[in-house]
Amino acid sequence: MNGFINVLKPVSATASDVVVCLKKILGEKKIGHLGTLDPGAAGVLPVAVGKGTKLFNYLTDKTKYYRAFFTFGKTTDTLDAYGTVTDIQQKIPTAKELEKVLDAFVGEIEQVPPAYSAISVGGVRSYKLARMGECVVLKSRKITVFAIKVISQISTDTFVLDIKCSGGTYIRSLARDIAYACDTVGYMSGLIRLASGCFDISRSFTVDQIREQKEKCLLDIMYPLRDVECFELDPEMYSDLDHGRRIYVEEFDGYRKVYCNGEFFGLGKCEEGILKLEYYLKDVD
Repeated sequence: MNGFINVLKPVSATASDVVVCLKKILGEKKIGHLGTLDPGAAGVLPVAVGKGTKLFNYLTDKTKYYRAFFTFGKTTDTLDAYGTVTDIQQKIPTAKELEKVLDAFVGEIEQVPPAYSAISVGGVRSYKLARMGECVVLKSRKITVFAIKVISQISTDTFVLDIKCSGGTYIRSLARDIAYACDTVGYMSGLIRLASGCFDISRSFTVDQIREQKEKCLLDIMYPLRDVECFELDPEMYSDLDHGRRIYVEEFDGYRKVYCNGEFFGLGKCEEGILKLEYYLKDVD
């Protein structure tokens, strides 16, 4: 089996739990998720199967869409509902106060990841160091928030926001920083990933559905490449392409689906007039 499965991850399961389960269901060893999702979060978890795993680096940095629940006036060490409360404050922002600060979080911004994250610090996961009581201060990194909007207020202290952002964005850190901008503290009390790149929650499947109809749930390996332009090489170049020899082409930007003599070879891009086949996908069933 080669391709992708758009999994609807439930709360409490880790992304790794889902992968282990799918390996048993599909009878495949080569399976991996395309971007982790916290155990307390639910929603879209794209999983690559077989040769779909070759596109891992191409797909993991895609735009993400989230529905987030932010609770103000209280925060935890993990910045989510599963941690230990570390601070309580009386200040709860109004909807207008919250909306007023959101513009400062749209665009390219610096973000400090949570101490409880999977980032490696000296070869050890940050969350492991934090659990051992060590003070973990991670370096800030650039992320992009394309849009953020207040959808509703569901209780005195909790708001629902829709967020469109780049891969690598920590929604828990956004909750912390937005609360700080409102002169209070806060944490992420819930999270649903609505989409990851071209994988949308409306076309996702639960693990039980995948178990019952696995073939129906498998998306073709070309599914995430539907909008990528094609680049057709002259049939005379077939041998050079097949053996990885240097091929000079006219300049083009971004990635192209590379074809030669009617066969799909993979994803390539042009570097200084030379075709570079970065993702080799020939002979995918």
